[in-house]
Amino acid sequence: MTRNRRNPLGVFLHEVTAAGDEFAALCTRLAGQDAPAATFPINVWQDENAVFVEGDLPGVDRATLDVTVTGGDTLTIRAERPAATIAEGTAWLRRERAIGKFSRVLNLSTLVDAEKVEASYVNGVLKVTLPKVAAVKPRTVPIKAE
Repeated sequence: MTRNRRNPLGVFLHEVTAAGDEFAALCTRLAGQDAPAATFPINVWQDENAVFVEGDLPGVDRATLDVTVTGGDTLTIRAERPAATIAEGTAWLRRERAIGKFSRVLNLSTLVDAEKVEASYVNGVLKVTLPKVAAVKPRTVPIKAE
């Protein structure tokens, strides 16, 4: 049975960041501007062989996605969602869907093999698999008796 452990500090930081994003969006709406391009939600996890990243990017054309690994431990995801258009003579009542350019930069805290990274984009979900470099994988060292 696998147990998920919650990191209380991580949960707190996520909530503070989300509250800040909501406040910024509220200020923007009150100023009569469109919602700014925002970040997008992701999940990141790892096993002994790889780091896995999934990000929700509905409405993004695959051609605008860019996934880059730099320095062996930094993943950058860029995307763009075009502005929606409405018919002439109509007016927006509410416009909350973020548009424009999106970017996430993740420090993976482990070295990955950039040449073996794979990414797929299906039904608005970007999935990235980043294999760890061989030297980073844990290895049990046998102890010899003398």
